[in-house]
Amino acid sequence: MAKIGVIVPVYNAESYLRKCIDSILSQTFQDFELLLVDDGSDDRSGKICDEYGEKNRKVKVIHKEHKGVSDARNRGVDENTGEYIAFIDSDDWVDKGYLETLYRMAEETNADLVISSWREVIEGRRARGKQQGKEQTAGKAEMISRAEAYRCMMIGERNMGVAPWAKLYHRKVFQSFRYPVGEIYEDLKVIDRIVESCERIVRTFYAGYFYFKRRGSIVHGKMSEQYVTCIVNAKYLWEFIGEHYPEIEDAARLHYIRTCFGTLNRMLVDSGYQEECREMRKEIIKEEKFLLSCSYVRVLEKMRALSLLFGISCYQLMWKLYLWWTEKDSGTARL
Repeated sequence: MAKIGVIVPVYNAESYLRKCIDSILSQTFQDFELLLVDDGSDDRSGKICDEYGEKNRKVKVIHKEHKGVSDARNRGVDENTGEYIAFIDSDDWVDKGYLETLYRMAEETNADLVISSWREVIEGRRARGKQQGKEQTAGKAEMISRAEAYRCMMIGERNMGVAPWAKLYHRKVFQSFRYPVGEIYEDLKVIDRIVESCERIVRTFYAGYFYFKRRGSIVHGKMSEQYVTCIVNAKYLWEFIGEHYPEIEDAARLHYIRTCFGTLNRMLVDSGYQEECREMRKEIIKEEKFLLSCSYVRVLEKMRALSLLFGISCYQLMWKLYLWWTEKDSGTARL
């Protein structure tokens, strides 16, 4: 039985899949099984998975009907035999010491969950979230409380977040639940169950996970009714944390507002959501006072929020400026 089950949900990722798989197979830590879950791809992704499965005994390929990334992750969890679980998306990749670093931390601290930083790579641009100092490069582990785990994920501290990837889980974490099928940002629905099931949580500023974002996806991402569920889940998290961890409620409140902003941005590129745009603007404006006073919010982000008071057109202009500013502050790695 392998120490780690690495689960990669695969759907129409033929252009990026080999880089992802190669980065996993070249790990300095080799006691793992790679589960490639082909979620009914209609490009060459399934064949690429089979190629690796035929050549490497560490690779297990699972072909299934297309039901979405949550169902693919769930299938991987069901098939996993490892002591730990790591999720990696099929268009992302990891540093060669990624598994070794997270596994060492879990073993040394007897942690149920290791939360790490990650680096963003926008197509054609340099990686963001660069390593800073020996502490991050070496991967220093820090034991944290559940409240602190929520706080750092809610505010996105050092690029930490609620996404399933850039984490290492003990398999017992998933004993009583699975990801909800058919929802986007499904992590919002289960992050409370993950954290509450953990007795020991470790945080590290080591950023060995590279999150790939295709050019234009921030501005031109398609809107769908599923984003309403996303907002509902973020609101639930705010209420849950406010009730159980009131000392960090501001972090959950900010996460909810940022989720609203993200949904508004998608609505703005679809003429069919004009009324919804107006309602979302009203929802965010109700939180303007909080945003302007919150210490977690950067100055440019406050300006972006303030621009909503002057109407949608002003906000759109500020949003473009915000994107330009955040994207130009990049690291050293290139695609």
